Amino acid sequence: MSSIMWVEKYRPRTVAEVIGNEEAKASFIDWLRKKSRKRAVLLYGPAGVGKTALVHAAANDFKYKVIEMNASDTRTEEAMMKIAGPATSLTSLEKFSLGIKGSLLLLDEVDGVFGREDRGGVSAIMRIVQESRVPVVLTANDPDIERLRPLRRACRLIRLRGVRIPLIVAFLQKICLVENVAAEEEALEMIAQNSQGDVRSAVNDIQTLCEGKRTLRREDAQRIFVRNKGFNVYETLRGMFSAGSAAEAYKVLDGSLMDYDTLLLTIHDNLPLRYRDPEKLATAYDVLSKADVFRGRVGTENWQLLSYVLELLTQSTTIAPKEYQPFNFIFPPTKLTLLKWTRSERTLLEKICAAIGSRCHVSRRFANSEFIPFLKIILGRESEQAAQMAAWLGLDKESIDYLRGKDQQIGADEDEGIE
Repeated sequence: MSSIMWVEKYRPRTVAEVIGNEEAKASFIDWLRKKSRKRAVLLYGPAGVGKTALVHAAANDFKYKVIEMNASDTRTEEAMMKIAGPATSLTSLEKFSLGIKGSLLLLDEVDGVFGREDRGGVSAIMRIVQESRVPVVLTANDPDIERLRPLRRACRLIRLRGVRIPLIVAFLQKICLVENVAAEEEALEMIAQNSQGDVRSAVNDIQTLCEGKRTLRREDAQRIFVRNKGFNVYETLRGMFSAGSAAEAYKVLDGSLMDYDTLLLTIHDNLPLRYRDPEKLATAYDVLSKADVFRGRVGTENWQLLSYVLELLTQSTTIAPKEYQPFNFIFPPTKLTLLKWTRSERTLLEKICAAIGSRCHVSRRFANSEFIPFLKIILGRESEQAAQMAAWLGLDKESIDYLRGKDQQIGADEDEGIE
């Protein structure tokens, strides 16, 4: 069994190997060939559908050198220009010495440039797009964030959708063939269905299930958790604060991926931005305080009271629905950042996510939400494959102990501490 992450091992090397999204692939190649009018292109769509993979694969096909920067990790204008500035100029020496066509600048996860911590990040990206002498590619899960409106106008937009289930099943079959795993087709179909179009998640699932095994059966696939592709943080906040009624906000909350405690703290921080009228703000905080009281009464046993918490949360965001004006949300919540995390714990988790990001070409935020859960399962078995995986990622003993649960747990909602 391979000692490296399968999402890296089976990363497409050419555009032809990128599964699904044929129309988007053709549109991207057309832009890359012509580079007409729009100097930059924005690839957007849900996580795991192949946005970043398409860029690297196309760069291989067309002999571009990819200069990659994750915008959600590097938010300030100074930090962005330090990396992107030199990359946006022509590198004629490299053209001759390395036989490449030129550089291609990739700004990954630009929707991560968000909120008060941005400090000029969006304006820096706009400057890069306007001044670059090389192709610029941006990626985002959600391009509809209000702050990204100038970028949408400056870029050619190309949407990638969730990959169809039969294509994911066929891809998993190829992986099983190479890894010498005898897999029941029904098991692969269950994994593909659970991924909901996210190829990366499907590959992570099958590697977890096949760890130390040569067979994959239907009953094995039933062990994977149900992946609910609900509203992410910003979709939840935008949906609840812009809702026309408490009932509409409740529908958003019902489909959210946020845990209720984090959401309560986040609403608390954002209410002053939502309500400028002191009386309406006071009313909203009064309602939210009642939600907090009921949350305390719920504890760990009285879950029948949770409905009151949810109802009050939705009421606090819809005190004056007709007066809603878009604003930049504060996240993560201040109290959560200050009280829930210790500096040493956050530093350790960031170090692990940085190691994963460097190896697998993802942001620290994405490494934490998508890779950490699987690594905890794989490394928790203390097998030879687990040791090889840890060595491949370059993890030290402290990091391995944390992933095996031998260190203090950072919290139930770990990804909220990664910037």
